[in-house]
Amino acid sequence: MLTQADVHWIELDSVDSTNDYLSRAYLQGRVSGVTAVLAHSQTAGRGRAGRRWQALPGASVCLSIGLPMAGHTVSFLPLCVGVAVAQVIEKLQVPVRLKWPNDLLVGQKKLGGVLCESFQCDSGPVTVVGLGVNLLQPSVPEALGGQGATGLVEHLCGQAQPQVRELADHFVSAVLHAIHAASAQGIGTIFREFNRLDSWLGCDVQVIDNGTVHLQGKAMGINEQGAYLINTDEEGLVALNAGDLSLRVRA
Repeated sequence: MLTQADVHWIELDSVDSTNDYLSRAYLQGRVSGVTAVLAHSQTAGRGRAGRRWQALPGASVCLSIGLPMAGHTVSFLPLCVGVAVAQVIEKLQVPVRLKWPNDLLVGQKKLGGVLCESFQCDSGPVTVVGLGVNLLQPSVPEALGGQGATGLVEHLCGQAQPQVRELADHFVSAVLHAIHAASAQGIGTIFREFNRLDSWLGCDVQVIDNGTVHLQGKAMGINEQGAYLINTDEEGLVALNAGDLSLRVRA
């Protein structure tokens, strides 16, 4: 089992993207094994589908973890990571929830997200796990279809704001533990935790692709293959393997 003792840390004041920085470092042979990169600001971060995600100094946790493994080695790795990060945030008594496949929400506003990328380098396969968590509320009105974004500090209820490095340490430890649990015990535990944390379970949702609504119905959670289930009026139960879910309330 990989632990914190196996992790080599790199801490940066600013970077274009922690995922891109770490990927370059592996490809150029400058790092190996398990490496974590923490940046205090990020100018060209990326989310799912290439969406930009910038972070001002001290406003976010910008963290990437490099793992010496292919992404398919651990089934449903993004779900494992999302559950692990949510569990850490829950310990701060913040009512965090998950949106399939990779968003962290509080009160239906985006708190953060996960981006996993795999590639081959001279030393073997590598997967870089990127985590972005807002500490302060950013101005992103288009986030989650116009519902906006939120920051961790808004939800701490008088608790002291955790130090960025301390929070990053907890995230890395939780991710490594979740990967080990999924490998040793099977993915069932992760699936059950995801469904417990699923923000939209039982809600009326719509499936949007390039701005077009393709399906709508009731969110039913994930199945044993990690697909998201929508109970539609027209087609019955539909399993989604890709796409963006946007919350909608039907009249």
